[in-house]
Amino acid sequence: MMATMAPGGPGDPHTQMNTYRSYVTMLADAGAKDEIKLKAAQELSENFEVILSSPQYPQFLDHSLKIFLKILQEGEPHFIAEYNIQQVRKLILEMIHRLPISETLRPYVKSILILMLKLMEIENEENVLVCLKIFMELHKQYRPAYTPEVDIHKFLQWVKGIYSDLPNHLPKIFEPKPTIRVKDLSEVNIEQLLQETYTVTPIHTEKKLIDGTVVTYNLIPKSVLSLKVIQELPIIVVLMYQLYKQNVHQEVSNFIPLIMETITLQPAASHRQSASFNKEVFVDFLSAQIKTLAFLAYIIRIYQDTIANHANLMVKGIIGLLTLCPPEVAHVRKELVIATRHILATDLRLKFVPYMERLFDEDVLLGGGWSVHESLRPLAYSTLADLVHHVRQHLPLSDLAIAAHLFSKNVHDESLPTTIQTMSCKLLLNLVDCIRQRSEIDATQSSTTQPQGRQLLMRILEVFVLKFKTISKLQLPALLAKCKQVTSTPNTPTSQNAPSTTVETKIDEEKPSTDFLDSLSKPEDKSKIGFPSSQMNNLNVGDYRTLVKTLVCGVKTITWGCASCKSATNNEGTTTMSAQKQFSARETLVFIRLVKWGLQSLDIYTLAAPRVPAAPPTQPPAPHVRSKEEKEVLEHFSGVFSMMNPQTFQEIFTATISHMVERINKI
Repeated sequence: MMATMAPGGPGDPHTQMNTYRSYVTMLADAGAKDEIKLKAAQELSENFEVILSSPQYPQFLDHSLKIFLKILQEGEPHFIAEYNIQQVRKLILEMIHRLPISETLRPYVKSILILMLKLMEIENEENVLVCLKIFMELHKQYRPAYTPEVDIHKFLQWVKGIYSDLPNHLPKIFEPKPTIRVKDLSEVNIEQLLQETYTVTPIHTEKKLIDGTVVTYNLIPKSVLSLKVIQELPIIVVLMYQLYKQNVHQEVSNFIPLIMETITLQPAASHRQSASFNKEVFVDFLSAQIKTLAFLAYIIRIYQDTIANHANLMVKGIIGLLTLCPPEVAHVRKELVIATRHILATDLRLKFVPYMERLFDEDVLLGGGWSVHESLRPLAYSTLADLVHHVRQHLPLSDLAIAAHLFSKNVHDESLPTTIQTMSCKLLLNLVDCIRQRSEIDATQSSTTQPQGRQLLMRILEVFVLKFKTISKLQLPALLAKCKQVTSTPNTPTSQNAPSTTVETKIDEEKPSTDFLDSLSKPEDKSKIGFPSSQMNNLNVGDYRTLVKTLVCGVKTITWGCASCKSATNNEGTTTMSAQKQFSARETLVFIRLVKWGLQSLDIYTLAAPRVPAAPPTQPPAPHVRSKEEKEVLEHFSGVFSMMNPQTFQEIFTATISHMVERINKI
């Protein structure tokens, strides 16, 4: 029989097409064996590109589509993957999906869509996934007008039914199931098994092949119970809304309560802790929830009032998904963070304020996956920073302190892009006034004299000063060395103490005393700072200029915040608020270090600056010409000290005057 199925020679396209037509006819032959039909379908599939490029393709399309649709329409769905007839049906659907989008196909679009709607309800998971692709692609490309024949309302009701039934199936989805072992497949009640099958399930028999391998069949779930099918539904509903907005607006609105319930579903703790807990099924379930959340993110601005009524459920669902998402599926968590980011771009972000402490927990935000470290942290931290920035006025001092701690770490995390470090600095800068205000309110309400806000601001200032130091001793020499390699310009002035190839540098700083911020985390004993030498090539002068400018603006704002930060004093039972513009000895030491390392960091503006051609040795070198940006940064830097108490100002510059003179002489 296979001999008759060999296509004609490559030089005889007409004979080839006749052979392919005969294969199509064979598929509709009720007397042909399923095995022969499968081989015919495989031949067609393997040579489909040849068929599509043939001049006789329009005639073949008319002949084949009528037969394909008839086979799918009249044939019964099968749920054992190894059955030949199931593979035939799947191959036919895949060939329909591969048909090129053209005017030749347009007359058949309506018939195909009507059939796809029918098959979605009755077919197995594998075939319905192809049906959904066909349904979506044809709608996307041809954008057919709304008609009763292609019943979109019925499709949406079908989708709604799947979501409505999902909570009822939840216990059975994660219930530990024994391996199915039977003597022969005929002993299995397929219909009964399908009632509780949510993912492809192997059925082991006692039969063995010639090589001794046990014969195993795979039971494919029904479409209405398939977790993989649920993953594909939200994007199609979005497309239906885009195409038929006026016709489906209310029906999509009715989805919202179901969506909220869906994203809050979780397997029972007993199931999650079970040794037989199926993580693959859980990831499929989680992916379905996250795709559903992404749909919510798409419609959130359209139905914001309706969604606001269920906002608490939404927030609970998002926190639950972040908490339970396994660390090894970073791509799933990334989809979750992206969907959450869209939701946080609306006024509903305020609903997350009570849960900020959970979001600040990196185990919740990022999970513990290795790949997350590289792929997800910039996105996650920028999303969290946007949220904190917009809700900062509503956060208690404890949350502001946690935010300061988290983003202070990011400022010094050299594995993060420089842009994320700069973003972290900007966020800390934006928190200054909130910390000051919240500290004053808390001090008044609790009648405490502990200036917790001021302590927190000083710790942030120390973070900024330490960043100036790392730039001066690590990045600046590396950037200088890089500039020397690219150009043959003279040496750029840098600190005498800054080695040109240093990757790690000892830090001899006094250990800060325990204060409000220290109580948030255990102190870490680290004697070195540095960044991987592999990152030297990625250093960019422009990025570090932006970072230095942000740091300078930051220390100016923090200094203002500290000087303006009021503390409560009790005088004969009366609580009064007063500002402490005088800095303590410990605080003054921070500013002394700021002068030293801040000035050295400003050398970043001498790199890649316009150069005057090298002068003869007998003439003095041309002075460095300051850019407008550099002048602005210097003005901000001087502004840090202009708002100080005269006594503090004198102490700082008495200690740093020699360094100032040395720096001036180097310019």
